[in-house]
Order: sequence, then structure tokens, then C-alpha cells
Amino acid sequence: MVADFQERAPRSGPAPEAGGEDPLSGLIGRDGFALRARDRLGRHLRAATVLTLIEIDHFDDVTGRFGGDCGAMVIRGVGQELLATVRGSDVVGRVERATFAVLHCDIDLASVRAVGERLRKTVQDMAFFGEDGTRIPVTVSVGIEVVDRVGRRRAPSLEACLSRATERVAIARDAGCNRVVAPLPRAA
Repeated sequence: MVADFQERAPRSGPAPEAGGEDPLSGLIGRDGFALRARDRLGRHLRAATVLTLIEIDHFDDVTGRFGGDCGAMVIRGVGQELLATVRGSDVVGRVERATFAVLHCDIDLASVRAVGERLRKTVQDMAFFGEDGTRIPVTVSVGIEVVDRVGRRRAPSLEACLSRATERVAIARDAGCNRVVAPLPRAA
């Protein structure tokens, strides 16, 4: 697969604060993700819900070596691949400079882990090239967290879930990057 995003795009700056679309990735921004995720958590109090955090590995190295335009190309490519990989009912956004989040409702952990592995492998196989024709290696680290239900009438804390998913991304990166880290399945 060759990512061909050569048109001029905004440089790979910080993720947008506004709830609208992130012009770089084509996804919703951090605030928009938070609003939609909280709304979904409040409406799906009994549904199995899982949060996935996806971080582009060594993104600062990519932008440092190949420049902001190439960083923008990578963000756009990973964002569009993420959209193609998840379900239309999932809430998907770019929440930080090189980090994406997905809230999956009505799904089990094994299925989300399979989605994370598929995305990880697809990104690893994507072909990004610098202006000089040099191949840019891109991988992602994925942290998955099951959303704990605190009761039938209260929505769980999005911030707590994001924090635990961030810890799992850190574990993936500490283990060498390009990995999916998820909790062990609960015994039935």
C-alpha cells in the first residue's frame, strides 16, 4: 500500500482544541472526541465499551528528519486508515499531536484487540516517502482499556479510561513500540 498524500497540507502542529474537524487527519479534534465520547458513555450505560489509544511511534523523529509536511502526510494516512479500520458507530478522533482515540460500544475486548492488531500491521506496511524518495518507516503503539461501569445510572470517567489507556501505550513503547497492549480477558 502506498500512501499518496503529496498535496500541501497544514504542518503537523498540535491537535486542534475545537470540537470541529481536525484539518490534518480529517477526524474530530480532542474536544469534539471528548464531547461525543462522554455522550456515548452516558447513553450506553449497560453496553460493553472499550477505549483504544493509538500513538504514532517516534513521530518527533519523523518530523525532525523529514519535515512538517511529511509529518502531516503520516498523520493524514494513519487517520484515514483508522477510519477505514473501525466501525462507523465508533467515536474516532485525533486527541494529541500524534495520538488518536477510539471509543467502541457494544463490542468485546477480543474484537477490539483484533482491530488494534489489524491497524498496527496495516500502518507498519504503509509506504510513506520523504521528498527525496526516502521511505519513512511508521509504526503505532496501541493501548486498550475496558471501560468499567460504576453503576447503571452513572457514566464512567472518560479521563480515567484515557489515563489507563495511556499507561498501556507507555508499556507498548517501553517494550519496543509497534505493539498492542490490552488487559487480560476477565474470567467468565
